[in-house]
Amino acid sequence: MRKKVYKLSDIEKTLTYIPPIFILLLAILSMVIMYFVMEYRQSSKIALLTQEQTFINQSNLNSYINSVNQHIKENLDKVEKELKRSVYTLEGIHRGLFKKNNIEQLKPYIYQIEKENNINFVIFDGEFNVLHGLEIAKSIEKLIFNQKEDKKLLEITLMYISSQGKSSSFSWKNDISKTIQLSHFEQSADGELFIGAFSSVDDLRSLTSKAFTSSISEDLYTQEGYYFWLYDQAEKKVFNHSNRKRWQISSGIGSKALYNDINRYFLSIGISQDGNVISRTLDENIQNIKSEYDNKKMLGFGIIFFVGLVLLTFTVLFSGFIKKIFSRYNRMAEKKNRQISSLKERYELAVIASNDGLWDTNFKTKKTFFSKKWLQMLGYETGDISSYTEWFNLIHIEDREQVTKALDTHIHDKDSGHLICEYRLKTKSGEYIWILGRGKVVLDDDAKPLRLSMMSMDIDEKKEASKKLTALVQKEVAKNQEKQKLLIQQNKLAAMGEMIGAIAHQWRQPLNNISLIIHFIRDNVSNKEFIDNMLNDYVNRAKKQITYMSETIDDFRDFYKPSKNRELFDVKEAIKVTLSIMQTQVDKNDIKVVLKGEPLFINSYENEFKQAVLNILSNARDAILTQKEKNSNFHGKILITIYEEKITLYNNGGYATTEVLERMFEPYFTTKFENKGTGIGLYMTKTIIENNMNGEITVQNIDDGVMFTIDFLLKKGFDD
Repeated sequence: MRKKVYKLSDIEKTLTYIPPIFILLLAILSMVIMYFVMEYRQSSKIALLTQEQTFINQSNLNSYINSVNQHIKENLDKVEKELKRSVYTLEGIHRGLFKKNNIEQLKPYIYQIEKENNINFVIFDGEFNVLHGLEIAKSIEKLIFNQKEDKKLLEITLMYISSQGKSSSFSWKNDISKTIQLSHFEQSADGELFIGAFSSVDDLRSLTSKAFTSSISEDLYTQEGYYFWLYDQAEKKVFNHSNRKRWQISSGIGSKALYNDINRYFLSIGISQDGNVISRTLDENIQNIKSEYDNKKMLGFGIIFFVGLVLLTFTVLFSGFIKKIFSRYNRMAEKKNRQISSLKERYELAVIASNDGLWDTNFKTKKTFFSKKWLQMLGYETGDISSYTEWFNLIHIEDREQVTKALDTHIHDKDSGHLICEYRLKTKSGEYIWILGRGKVVLDDDAKPLRLSMMSMDIDEKKEASKKLTALVQKEVAKNQEKQKLLIQQNKLAAMGEMIGAIAHQWRQPLNNISLIIHFIRDNVSNKEFIDNMLNDYVNRAKKQITYMSETIDDFRDFYKPSKNRELFDVKEAIKVTLSIMQTQVDKNDIKVVLKGEPLFINSYENEFKQAVLNILSNARDAILTQKEKNSNFHGKILITIYEEKITLYNNGGYATTEVLERMFEPYFTTKFENKGTGIGLYMTKTIIENNMNGEITVQNIDDGVMFTIDFLLKKGFDD
């Protein structure tokens, strides 16, 4: 069955009759929906009004409970103030007595104040001996520890009270008996006594119940329309039921009653409405809501009718312009066709201007189109190549697998974007040229390749230039490697010179000792007593000096031996070994060296690290010696600090200029005379720290010298 082809006249009729019918149906539907929405909102508002009344009652109940609790708290505060006043009175009497710690003189006043204010005093001294009120103190001890009486526990209780300061107040609550007792303690002016006053023990449950019944009886917080009541869960009775201001027996609380439980005292505080007042007001409010929504319904029907009428009027006017609109559409369509033709011409010109070859293949029809530019690029004529298979056979055999893989990836990976690959194609003359292919595969409904469109660019000259550039780079890299080897060799020679100089410093004293021993033996060789008793001793002394010199050689040899593998070592111990190598030179030049910080373990090359530190310390020594030449009273100082994963090496040998700071780690850069420096020590230090140990080294002027910072945290060169 053939599909109906709609003409412009059919579309015109549809646009003329369908809108009025749609507007009429929409108006009817809108009225129905509006009616049910208004009914729902009316019911919701009435329900909300009822809930609002319940919320107001709950708020009033909460406010009432908070007010009564505040009243109870104020009463307790009054008791606490009375306790403070009693303590201050007794403390003043104690201060006025001649014998300040004579409790016997105080007792008449104690009993008088206790009787007048219905309180009890507890007095103890600085050694926690209870001088008065032992029974009260024991009751507090039992309340805290809940154990039998124990002198040690009583002492701990008094220590706790005294530890709270010179002036402190306490509330002693018994959760089992539901009682509370307040107290206030003051330390006497001479610091010898702690005087405390205790209130009588009050039943918290009775206190709370009395506060609520009293406020209900006196109508302190009651407002028109509702009243409060109190239910005693333990005794099964209610106070102020039906607003009668008295206790009545009751089996329980109704399920609809609004109340809050005070579970710890087995009490419930509730609120009830005065039925006549509340019911009359609620009915009036509900009737007002119904009248309001009846008016809204009428207004809504009127608005929908008016809007529908306006829309119908505009629809009639709109149908008169249908012919004009379609006429305008035809003119626009003709204009679009002209624009498409223009864009097609521009596209063809853009392809020609890009100097790229274009080809397109249809996998279903197995036909392939090659542009003139593509054929000219490879030297072929029209008709020489006409299929995808023929094109694929022109690809160099070494590049076919790569092209196939790129094509498969592009087809199966939706996020691959465009197909881009480089390969070699065979020209008509039999040579191969490099091609950069860029294109897109179009898939059918079954996700199978339908068409492949490609743009091909001749990049043969670029490839040749790239090969030459690669060869040139490799040549320069080889030259740099040779220079690096030369720098390493020079550094080794410089290190060897440093080692020989250090050994010479270390050997000078033992050689002098051996010389003295030899001369002493020569002068006493004819002395028989010397031969018999002292010769062996002096020979052994000489051997010890020779052994020390041999150990010095071993120490220096191990120090300069390169580390073959990474190993875990302590940076602090490595620095100590390095300092021992330079110890003689440091002592000779009166340079103070300080090493601070905790051990720091890293997994790297220990001897290379020692060499790097030695280079920094050698430069620090030379800088300090330069300052000593200018000022003979100058005191050199080297401070080495280890913290976190950083090592700082500071020396007070003077500032370095901006140029020196910027070029300090460059090879062959030195501020010394030619016979005093090679300019590769700090360069090798930077190479060791940053290339071999994955750290970072920086230098800056600070105070009156220079500080080097080695950081292993930045590049995670430390062992986790």
